[in-house]
This record gives sequence, structure tokens and C-alpha cells, in this order.
Amino acid sequence: MPYRPKGSRFWHYDFQIRGRRFHGSCGTEDFEEAKAVEAAARVKAKHAPQITGRFTLSEAFGTYYSDVCAHQPSARTAMSHFRSVLGVIDGKTHLDALKQSDLTRFRSVRRWHVSGATINRTLQAMGRALRYMEKHHGAKLAELDFKAVKLAEPKERVRSLTLAEQGRLFEKLRPDLLPLVKFALMTGARQASICNLRWRDIDHDAARMTLQMKTDSKTEAKTMAFPMSREIKALIGALPRAEHPPHRDYVFTFEVQNRKKPERRRIIQNSTAFEHFAAAVNAAGIEDFRFHDLRHTFATRMLRQTQNLKLVSRLLGHSEITTTSRYAHVLDDDLASALDGFSALQNDESRRFSRRQKKSADNS
Repeated sequence: MPYRPKGSRFWHYDFQIRGRRFHGSCGTEDFEEAKAVEAAARVKAKHAPQITGRFTLSEAFGTYYSDVCAHQPSARTAMSHFRSVLGVIDGKTHLDALKQSDLTRFRSVRRWHVSGATINRTLQAMGRALRYMEKHHGAKLAELDFKAVKLAEPKERVRSLTLAEQGRLFEKLRPDLLPLVKFALMTGARQASICNLRWRDIDHDAARMTLQMKTDSKTEAKTMAFPMSREIKALIGALPRAEHPPHRDYVFTFEVQNRKKPERRRIIQNSTAFEHFAAAVNAAGIEDFRFHDLRHTFATRMLRQTQNLKLVSRLLGHSEITTTSRYAHVLDDDLASALDGFSALQNDESRRFSRRQKKSADNS
């Protein structure tokens, strides 16, 4: 029955269906009208997706985005994936009415516009959203085989930044993004780890910082202690700090321009910071380079300097050294260079004679 809360002019309803609470204002002072409003609300509630488990694709994406993606550095990417799906599959389609042919059609349409890897990432995001709705909201799902529509991908490339490219990039970057890029080159940390780094994670006395590591949805969050070199400590010590919470809690912030709000430095999550990074890469004339390639650059340079694959594996936070083996070509290149200056068939006298001949030829 409707009730009137203390201090309110209007009647309200408050009831439960299958353990879910529905409540609100009837919007009227008349008790009989309030009963009619409550009755209509009950009928509507019985057919609500939360009760029937019949969510549409748009409802699933919207719920998953607000519950999970909105607070992640990859929020804009997730939104792009969902929009891509809804551009091919009708958002009003109920999850239990989706067909395998819908996935096949999406793959066929998008193959003309994006790479196979992008299509796979989009389908993976869709699969995560659907499984989340099933687990946390009781959604009814159709039987879909996402693996069956997965496209073959080329072996992951390792693209590293040359020193010449680095110089051009630094010239084109906005000043407030330069520390972010330098930190990535100094640590090899992933984009999400950098965006989530907070001042409480920095221990200047122990010269250590705590980085959040990459995990999947089924694994608890992991962290790793990363040593802070003098170069890293100097960079962090010079960083400006945002004034207001929650932005002031984060180490790396982004200066938002043309805003009327007094807080100009804001967290990088959900900002246009990485769009500005991509624009700087293009302005510097650097081809086929993404922010994640800064991690590849760190690994390549560290391996070339230390010649220690296991050490690089630990710094990257890889659980298996086989993951780090993609950088082994660096050692192969260095070994080849070393062999170029080595001869197993010449004795010392022969080598001295060869050097004298070369010197004589150069002088002539």
C-alpha cells in the first residue's frame, strides 16, 4: 500500500519482487490515484530486465560500462568497442535472442574497416560484457561461440623508438605529457599502471614504488614493487600536483584547457591525454607507433644494456620468461655484431698482419 513519508506532500510506493526493491514517489496527494500508480509500477517491475533477466544489448553495454569500465584508463577504448558493435547489431536485440550469425555478420562488416586484431579485441569486450551481465545481473544469454569468429592475427610486433624519433616526439609533445612519456620509457610500465599510480604508492625512503599489474576479470588485482632510480626520483619530484580530490591523489595528471572549472589538472583516466599523444606522434612523423610501444622501447634498451633476459622479465612483471622472449632478437643482433669482429681461424700474428694491411690500404 502507498505511504506518505514524513515531510512529503505525495504518496510513495515501496515493494520488493524476487528480492529486488522498487520504490519511488507516486507524484500525487490523492490516495486512490497513488494506489493506481503503485499498481502500474508493480506491473512494470514484474517485466523489468532485473526481474526477467531479459536485457537488451544496449542495456548490457551501458550497465557493464558504468559498473566496470567507466573508472578504468581504457574506458574510451571500451566505449569505442561497444559503439562498433551497435553499429552493426541492433541494440534493442535481447541477449538471449542474439545469434551466431550476428557475430559472423559483425566480423564480415568490420573487416573492411579495421584489422583482425581490432575485431578480436571488440568481440572480447562484448563477451566480457555479456558474461558480466549473466554473473552479476542474472541475464539470460544465448549460446554464442566467440572463439569460432576469432580472426588469425600476425605475430605480435615489437616496435621500439629510435633516439632520433624520441627527440622529435619530445619536441612535439605537450609539456604536461612529457613526464608521462619519459616515465614510460624509464620503467616500461603499462598505460593503466601509470594512470593508476598514486602518491601513496611512492616510497622515497625505500626508493620503491608500487605498480598495479595487468590482470583479467577472474584474477585478483596484483602489484609489484619497482625500484626507483635517481632519474625516476628526479622526474617524480618535479611533477606538479593537482589541488582537489580525487585528482591530487594521483601522480600523473593532465592539464585540461579551456575549462571554466577551477581545477585545471585532472586525472588522465577518461581524458583526451592519449589523443594528444597520438597527435604528437603524427606531428613528429613517426609511423606505426602506439603508447604501448614505449614499453617495448624500455625492454629493448634495457636488454641491450644488461644482456640479461631474466632481469628484463622481472622489471616488466612477466610471470613467465617465455613472454619476454619476444625481445630475444636484441641479443641475437648483438651476438651477430660481436661475431663480425671475431675470427676463429686467424692467430694473433695473422690478425695483426690483416690490420696492418687494412691500415696501409686506408692510407693509400
